[in-house]
Amino acid sequence: MDMDWAKKLSLNISQFWQYHRNVVSFAGLLFLFACWLNPLMEQASYKNQCISFATKEFLARPSVETKVLTERELARTEAYRFCNHI
Repeated sequence: MDMDWAKKLSLNISQFWQYHRNVVSFAGLLFLFACWLNPLMEQASYKNQCISFATKEFLARPSVETKVLTERELARTEAYRFCNHI
């Protein structure tokens, strides 16, 4: 018993594409956008993690007295500069 599903369901590719091309195109573009955005999100995550670790390291060091920034703000600024190679 060989069943021909396309014939049974009376579907063919051209009809499917005609009725669903907007949904399929939107899903494809959404997938491509997600693939493009993923490395950018990973890079931002790595940078935030670097800043967090560097802040802890800079807080452990003896600090220079400053009247404008708190010790935590100063450490965070130095960590940002370190992780962004400024």
